[in-house]
Amino acid sequence: MELVFGMKDFYPREVKLKRKIERELKFLFESWGYEEIEPPTIEYYATLEKALGEDLKERTFKFINRSGELVCLRPEFTTSVARMLSSRNKKPGLNFRIYYDGKIFRYPSSSFRTESELTQMGIENIGTSSPQDDAEVIALALLSLERAGIGDFEIDIGHAGFFKVLLKRLELSPSRENFVKHLLKKRDFVALKTLVREMTFAGAPLRDLFVELPFLRGRWELVKELEARFAEEKEVLKTLERIEEVLAVLEDYGLSKRVFLNLGVIRDFDYYTGVVFEGFSPQAGHPLLAGGRYDELFPVFGKNVPACGFALFVERLMEVIEKESPSFKIPQLVFEVCFPSSERKVLFGVAEKLRGRGIPLVLREWSRKGYQVSWREQSTEFPEGAIADLEEFIKREFAVWRS
Repeated sequence: MELVFGMKDFYPREVKLKRKIERELKFLFESWGYEEIEPPTIEYYATLEKALGEDLKERTFKFINRSGELVCLRPEFTTSVARMLSSRNKKPGLNFRIYYDGKIFRYPSSSFRTESELTQMGIENIGTSSPQDDAEVIALALLSLERAGIGDFEIDIGHAGFFKVLLKRLELSPSRENFVKHLLKKRDFVALKTLVREMTFAGAPLRDLFVELPFLRGRWELVKELEARFAEEKEVLKTLERIEEVLAVLEDYGLSKRVFLNLGVIRDFDYYTGVVFEGFSPQAGHPLLAGGRYDELFPVFGKNVPACGFALFVERLMEVIEKESPSFKIPQLVFEVCFPSSERKVLFGVAEKLRGRGIPLVLREWSRKGYQVSWREQSTEFPEGAIADLEEFIKREFAVWRS
């Protein structure tokens, strides 16, 4: 029987890996003072539509409920989080450090990826707006990839304002702007170059910069080079100075070696206003995580509050781990105890004590007398009535295995 297009079954080994990643990330987030929240899976489409970009609006699962209202499956978490926190809190300002873990649903963005149901984990730092806050969020993104078990990765940092400065110099309709974004995201350099030549641009240096945008990737020196090159462009300098401040904090944290400046980073959502970033692995063709500063999202819901965050794509993390370590296994020890029915009552009590200590146990009745304990392709037998010896044996073997 076929699955619905875009859906996937997860078998025990895959689920164990997913839960391991989730446990590691939850521990990390909570150790930095973030608390978990859980928005609903279904939202009114009109609520989310206010903040979604045109591309994601097209990819959202929409349907009519029994009341005749247009609703949708959650296509991402951040807008739902903003709606949720804004509606409950009546005070002018908000200050939250929250994280989430759950499913999102969206039609695939290209023919190369067919996933429509994805697990996202992420954080939102709400109510603060300094370069140090941006750096903390990016630091957590870096540490998240490490903690999840990704060996080879890099984080690209850009600035949403940089791209907006370039678009301001053009007289483009919203649909034309979206087309330019689409070309940049798809890295269609030939079409982009042709399009830019046809545009009316205020300032030849910025016209050249637009064409170069997909290739502007480098280390800290690139920031200095661009600051010198565009010393007369105050809006451009402002975005570069913010990136420089964030990089300085990451340098102090000792986390800058995996970080690159990339002014071609274009996010899917229109609400991004400041630093934006994406995390990549050579083992994956799509970002493992993405995020940035989105100070214009909460005002949509009546709160003038700054915020910054990121989301990880858990299934993509799993893919990379499998490719980097094909023989990767999550160790597990399960004891199987065969026993006669006459010992059922006493053994069940002992089994519950062992399970309470975190020792996995499977009980099977058999027709023989005495007990047999099996584990990791080994087995040993105990005579009838030796329940205390059996219990101590299992506890001892489990302690040895865990050490």
